[in-house]
Amino acid sequence: MTAGVDAARSGLDEVWQGGKVVQRSRRTYNHAINGPIGMCADALFRAVPGERQEAGSLIPAPIKSRIERLFSAPGEGSDHAVSVACNKLNWLMYVDPTWTTERLLPMLAFDHPKSEPAWNGFLYSGRAPLTPLAAAVKPLLLRIYPWIERFSWEREVSKVAAQWLGHMRITVHDQEQGLSQVEMRSALRAMSDETRNQFIFWLGLVGQKKENGWVKHVIPLINDDWPRERQFTTSASVKAWVALLDDTGDSFPLVYEAVKKFLVPIEADDHPFYRFTREISDEKSLTAQFPEVTLDLMNRVIPQVLTRPPYELPKVLAVIAETKPDLMSDPRYLRLIDLVERS
Repeated sequence: MTAGVDAARSGLDEVWQGGKVVQRSRRTYNHAINGPIGMCADALFRAVPGERQEAGSLIPAPIKSRIERLFSAPGEGSDHAVSVACNKLNWLMYVDPTWTTERLLPMLAFDHPKSEPAWNGFLYSGRAPLTPLAAAVKPLLLRIYPWIERFSWEREVSKVAAQWLGHMRITVHDQEQGLSQVEMRSALRAMSDETRNQFIFWLGLVGQKKENGWVKHVIPLINDDWPRERQFTTSASVKAWVALLDDTGDSFPLVYEAVKKFLVPIEADDHPFYRFTREISDEKSLTAQFPEVTLDLMNRVIPQVLTRPPYELPKVLAVIAETKPDLMSDPRYLRLIDLVERS
C-alpha cells in the first residue's frame, strides 16, 4: 500500500522562496499532469476515437470504466485523476452529458471530499462553462467565494471563478445561466479585496477588447452591480481603479464618471499616474486630451496632507497648465500645486 501511495505521487517539486518552502496544495491540476495517475487519465481521454467528437457521441464504456477506477487510486493519485477529468468538463458535458452529470458534477459540491481537486482542474481550464454546464454549476459559482479562497493555490487559478461570474453577468445575463444584478453584487461582496481588485483588472480587458466594451459592458456593471459600502473601498481598490482608468482611451471621461464614487484619498508612493502623461501610438496623453477630468481624478485620490507627493504629479499638473491654462486658477489645481511646491 505504501509503495502504491508513493508511486502515485506527483513529480512536481515544492516551491522555494527566500530559502523556505512555500506551502502549496498538492491537490491541483498542475500536480496532476506531473503525476503518473494524472498522465494516465489524460491519455485515456486522448484515446477517445475520432479527431473530433460530436455532441452526445459518448465516451466509450471501457475508457469510462478505467477513468472511474483511477478515481479510487491510492494516495494523491485519485485527486489527480479527478482534477484531469474536471479540467475537461466543457468537452465531456458536450460529448457525454449523462455520465458527466452523474459522475463528475457531484464532485464540485463543496462538501464532497474531492471538491478541491475537482474545482482546481475545472478552473485551470480557463474556459468559461458553456450551456448547459453553466446552468448546472451556476448555483455553486454564486457561493464559491469565500470558500475557494481558503486553498493554497496559485492565485491565477482562484481568480478565474470571478472572471466566469463576470462573463455570466455581462454576456449571458438574459439566459438561464446568466447572473442578475443582485447575484453579481452578492458575489463581489463575498470576494476578498485582492480578488475584487483582480476582477477590476479583468474589467479593463473587457473594456479594451470587446466592441464598445467600456460603454456596453464595463460602465453598466460598475453603475449597477458594484457594492457601494465603504468597507469595499480600500487603498488597493483605488489603485486598481486608477490602473483601469489609464487604459480607457477616448472613453476616459465616461468611465471616470462611473468610477469616481469609488475613489478616496490614499497615501501611496506608487500611484500609477505615469500613464496619464505618456503619449501612446502618437496619441496625446490622457491628461492632454482630458485635462479637467484628470485634474478631478488627482484631486479625489491625493490627500490633503502628504509626506511627499506622487512622483508623476508635477508632470500631470504641468500638462494641465499647458493644455488648459484656465485651470491654473481652479481650487483643485491650486491645492495640488501647493502640495508640490511645499514638498
